[in-house]
Amino acid sequence: MKKTKNMKKGNQLSALCLFTTLLLIIQTEIYPLLTVWAIAAGFRFIDKSMRMFIVTTLVFGFGFFLYGYINTHWIADIKPDEIRIILNRLSLIVILVLLIVISLIYRLPIMHYWQKPKWDEPIHIPFIWAGFRQTKVSSFLYKAMLINLIVFVPFIVNLSWSFFQEIWWFIIIFSILNAALEEYIWRGVLLSRFTESLGSRWAVVTTSIGFGLQHYSLGFSWISCLAFSVGGFFFGALTVQSRSIVPAVIWHILFNGLMVLSGVIVS
Repeated sequence: MKKTKNMKKGNQLSALCLFTTLLLIIQTEIYPLLTVWAIAAGFRFIDKSMRMFIVTTLVFGFGFFLYGYINTHWIADIKPDEIRIILNRLSLIVILVLLIVISLIYRLPIMHYWQKPKWDEPIHIPFIWAGFRQTKVSSFLYKAMLINLIVFVPFIVNLSWSFFQEIWWFIIIFSILNAALEEYIWRGVLLSRFTESLGSRWAVVTTSIGFGLQHYSLGFSWISCLAFSVGGFFFGALTVQSRSIVPAVIWHILFNGLMVLSGVIVS
């Protein structure tokens, strides 16, 4: 039993390393390292329990490469910035379609978290699975969103009415589109596939770090990517605990809107 447990943990750690290093290689364009990555992935593929994870990671990596190519070569010079950003977010559909196709090929449910949220499910504050007090999913979401509002207030108090009139349509489209596509990819399909191979908590950790790292392609610093990984952890853990991506989508929409209003997305 102890040996089996250790082997499982080894799979989880190697999966985390494989997924994150592939994202780093694609974004930094150090493609010679793909040979090393492929050899390591090949060794892990020998383990039957890791095969679906490797296949999913390869498909995601290919989709992420296509997504980057589209944004670098096809829409990089489109003006105004608001239209370019919306097209950038729309291009995430390439990744999503490939992940859905591979799920259908293997006759797997596309995602496990597309259902009515369990709003009364117990959850801990502040780390969802651990904390100093217990509450419900609905209460946690309300408090988390309220904290986000309070944190962003200093950055949006000087927002002019004219700026809001110019940007309101972008706030709505970007917030909903970005939240829906990112959550469907990361807390929907990827979290579902990785949970089957790694267990829910390691799947949350892996997708959270990957979610944060992929923001480097959007022009954010590595420090900012770390912050996004923390946010991804809360989105992922909340999804697992509520059995639905709906709470994460709602929270993500609010966060996106606040980022636009604070000038992080467009200024």
